[in-house]
Amino acid sequence: MSLTVKHLNADSTFLLTFAPDAAPSTTPPTTTTTSSTSSSSSTRIPGSFTILLDPWLSGPSQIIHPILQISAHTVPPCITSLDELPDEPDVILISQDKPDHCHEETLRQLSPTTRTTILATAAAARKIRGWKHFDPARVRTIKKYDELRDDSVHRVTIPPVLTAGTPGEVTIVNLPAKADVTGLHNAIGITYRPPSSVPCHEAQSNLDLPLTPPASPRHRSSLPPPTDADVDSQPPHSATTPTPATASTTTAPPSPPSASSPLPSSRSTLTTLSLLYSPHGVPASVLSPYISSHLRPLDALPLALLLHPLNRVTNPWYLGGVVSAGSLGGVDICRSVGVRRWISAHDEDKGDQGLLVGLLRFRHFGVEEVRGMLEQWEGKEEARVGEEKVEGGNGWEEGKKGRGTIRTEVGTLDVGEEIRLTP
Repeated sequence: MSLTVKHLNADSTFLLTFAPDAAPSTTPPTTTTTSSTSSSSSTRIPGSFTILLDPWLSGPSQIIHPILQISAHTVPPCITSLDELPDEPDVILISQDKPDHCHEETLRQLSPTTRTTILATAAAARKIRGWKHFDPARVRTIKKYDELRDDSVHRVTIPPVLTAGTPGEVTIVNLPAKADVTGLHNAIGITYRPPSSVPCHEAQSNLDLPLTPPASPRHRSSLPPPTDADVDSQPPHSATTPTPATASTTTAPPSPPSASSPLPSSRSTLTTLSLLYSPHGVPASVLSPYISSHLRPLDALPLALLLHPLNRVTNPWYLGGVVSAGSLGGVDICRSVGVRRWISAHDEDKGDQGLLVGLLRFRHFGVEEVRGMLEQWEGKEEARVGEEKVEGGNGWEEGKKGRGTIRTEVGTLDVGEEIRLTP
């Protein structure tokens, strides 16, 4: 499976495309026109899923931010309309209600009867519903994550590629900072587990056989059914042709494993990609319950991707303090959870206009400087793991497995540039 990340503007608009491994040759890709306003049809891989983050593609290139500074597109977006996307996204995700994240003119490009789910934090969802443009059923609220409440996780079931296959799942959660008077600081956690591309009994038959053959040969049809560790508790979709994943959004999902549950069985052929999107940063401590009760039981660590700013922006404490946590916050997240790749987000140039802009303090960090910060910490961690002589280990590699500590690649994407990540 893979995750393709495309940067659509100079701010924090990203198109995320999750895709499973290649579909079986007997199942051709499905060609569909996903929007009544789309000018062309496109081919989508069965089992794929797309999420558009905080779209700001049209209208004025400058937006007055509530903290009285100017957010500006110094480089034009690579597209100026949602109609230019190859497909209508499965989900448009709005991380907060500020106008450079929740952009009315861009979102109104969608038809009021769009099949896309608009998933927004509470304040942003109220704002979007107030426009009275969309069918209210299409605008969903991401609740604050609570490890004790399963309904705080937004789940989307992805139908199996084959009738006998196992379905996949996308989960989305909101992780806001505590006592955040600015309303700027949160992280959106996303996981993707692809549907299987082979029938369940074929994928597991060899693994189900005992080490010592039985007295009589065992016919494949007599094999025991897959266990809950191997197959999602929701029944497979009955159709042989994959249907749009958004049609399978569930409101009463099965309970996830508890923090004390064992990790998924090593017999499972499925894996899970995970990422965090935090355009202003969030304290690493906020992530702890999510890591232990959601990501770890899914075996979704380390994170495949962190979308987080490099540059730090602060106000005086009486105006809210930190506006963008920047690299200092990002490094803390890498230390606490382990991140394979960190891509800069929300680091566009800010204007110098506004009543209080003179009080803002900017600290710009280059990619090489951030890499040095990470390497300095990784070197200390490597030495510490080596000193502890992890039993059966070989230094750094064993430390990575045992502690979730990995070497993080840091970079930026130009407007229109994309990158493909694999586990």
